[in-house]
Amino acid sequence: MPKSHRTPGSGPDRGPLPQAKRQIPLWQAFLLPVVSVLVFFLLLEGGLALFGVNPALQTDDPFVGFASNAPLFVPTSGAAGDELMITASNKKDYFNRQSFAQQKAPNTYRIFTLGGSTTYGRPYDDSTSFSGWLRELLPASDRTKNWEVINAGAISYASYRVANLMEELIDYQPDLFIIYTGHNEFLEERTYRKLRELSPLVRSTAAVLSKTRTWSALTKVLQSRATSTDTDDEEHYKLSAEVDTILDRSVGLQGYQRDKILQQNVINHFRISLESMVTMARSVGARVVFVKPASNLKDCSPFKSQDTAGTSEATQQKVWKLLSMTKPLVWQQQWEMVLHFLDQAVALNPDSADLRYRRGQALFALHRFEEAKKELVMARDEDVCPLRAQSPIGKIVAEVAKERQVTLVDFEDLLEQRMLSTKKHSILGEEFFLDHVHPTIEGHKLLAVELLEVMTRQGLVDPDPDWQEEALPAVTARIEGGVNPLVQGRALANLARVLLWAGKDDDAARLARQALDVGGEYQQVADNAATSLATIYVRNGRTKAAIGHLYKYLEQYPNSIELRLKLGQLLLDLKNLEEAAANLLLVSQKMPYYDWGHALFGINMADRGRARIAYPSLQEALRLNPNNSDARSKLDQVSRSLEGHPLDPRPLSVQMTSYPSAAPHKLVQGRVDANGEFIPDGIEVEFYENGRLKRFLDVERGLSKGLEMTWDTNGKQLSRLVH
Repeated sequence: MPKSHRTPGSGPDRGPLPQAKRQIPLWQAFLLPVVSVLVFFLLLEGGLALFGVNPALQTDDPFVGFASNAPLFVPTSGAAGDELMITASNKKDYFNRQSFAQQKAPNTYRIFTLGGSTTYGRPYDDSTSFSGWLRELLPASDRTKNWEVINAGAISYASYRVANLMEELIDYQPDLFIIYTGHNEFLEERTYRKLRELSPLVRSTAAVLSKTRTWSALTKVLQSRATSTDTDDEEHYKLSAEVDTILDRSVGLQGYQRDKILQQNVINHFRISLESMVTMARSVGARVVFVKPASNLKDCSPFKSQDTAGTSEATQQKVWKLLSMTKPLVWQQQWEMVLHFLDQAVALNPDSADLRYRRGQALFALHRFEEAKKELVMARDEDVCPLRAQSPIGKIVAEVAKERQVTLVDFEDLLEQRMLSTKKHSILGEEFFLDHVHPTIEGHKLLAVELLEVMTRQGLVDPDPDWQEEALPAVTARIEGGVNPLVQGRALANLARVLLWAGKDDDAARLARQALDVGGEYQQVADNAATSLATIYVRNGRTKAAIGHLYKYLEQYPNSIELRLKLGQLLLDLKNLEEAAANLLLVSQKMPYYDWGHALFGINMADRGRARIAYPSLQEALRLNPNNSDARSKLDQVSRSLEGHPLDPRPLSVQMTSYPSAAPHKLVQGRVDANGEFIPDGIEVEFYENGRLKRFLDVERGLSKGLEMTWDTNGKQLSRLVH
């Protein structure tokens, strides 16, 4: 027999040979603990969900907190004894008045529309907003459900405020949220000091963790153990309960400076807010529709332009010279030459939003539409006061919609396609926008129709086949027929004043003219719009045209004190002192508690050399407003000239008569003597019924002394005598 082979160390005295140790593959060694941790994490997430712990991103904004969270809707009893939710009284400056049943009725489909002033329906209200259109269109096209559309859009609300509001709205049994946001992200001042200090890797990791319940629970435990509240204040920048915009402060546009880091942080915050909204909606089984925001490119100049960083003073001078060379060429519509000079200016200062806008306008005038659109988009994106959603904002809306499988309605593309079919270009402007972002009534209608069609494709709406031919015209007639021209004209005139304040004269003039076209038969509209146009004329060196414009509307509204005030100021600036004095005397009598009426009349009379008549008016202005520096300065001058003369600070009396039409006819200044007799002292003025000045006379203690002048009904001077 062959010899058996033994391994050293084996044998009867040592027992059987052990088996070789099995080697575990490296991938299994790595995967096993990862799977274990993952399973543990999933179990932990599930357990926390059962205990009602929500992801931090759903319940807490990582960057801002709010001073208070007063509810938007409060309960009340309806007329039939049913329980309703209505808009809280302390929210009515920002929100439309809305109401809905506290307990949703069977077969009811409840829709909340969210966003800023576009959703609100600015400059009008809910009735002509896309929410209002949708509220009317849904029951007219599909009678199978009880449709509720609740407009929760708020003036000046940015996405983080919308997300904060949504925490309340998810408790009201929503079925669908329609969210149109993105224009207001830069309205409020925020700080991202902590975020700036973090590396991109840490920021990305924190963003992922904030979507988990485990992170939320851990964060709450750590916060509860904190011994100081300073940490929370550092992590969250506390915002007021309601919007406090940079523009509303005295600094206004000056508060905006180019800051690329801040811009990127705001954009990152915007993405987080959108994701938070989706998470909250889905936590209660509600759907979400995002609307990609659209804005006015063609007919809205940038709010604030800033030179490219590092631009020298010499370069600025070259740019200014090139720009000045384009002005007469624009008037002559020599667009090729305008573009020639602007090309050079943009090359020297490429980040100037104003230069980009001007170049886009020139390209548009030359029908080079694709180039014009690129330039106008750059002008919007380089606006240092970005009150229109910049390109990255729209991109993020689309990205989040795709990533979270949310329905997207591209409002920008919808309007561009309409422009292509009607204007042969896709550059959005006044055709669909009243100002920089607020759509026309027709624009809101188009968005509502598109939303209804999207809901139809998703099976949420089952409209009649011919709804576009029957229901849509009927709803259109009802909504457009219900628009009050006074309300519409007033809204446009107020919007014109806002743009005038922002220095956007062309946009303000366009809206003021629209206001006069729509509601010019109403004095309130005419007052606001006509004075705005007059201001624009003056800014452009056309003071005489402004005066003619004011007289045009005074003929229609001779009792308008606002028109008289503006007219008196302009006449005073032109040194038409007698006409100015007549109108300002009327203002001071019709508005006795307005310090500027007395101040301007006193300044006018002082400039005419009538110090004794000016003195009591200036005193009255300071009594009403001790901080009126112009009145005080002129009073000091008048007091020195009257030194040694007896002074009576009491305001002079004025006798006033009117035409049967109530138009002002005659005003006589004077004093009542010891016998109770009225003695003319100051000026006497007489107006035509069309508002024009007919006669002016200086009087002193009952005697004609000074100028006497007369005019015809068209304002032509007829006579001038010196007494």
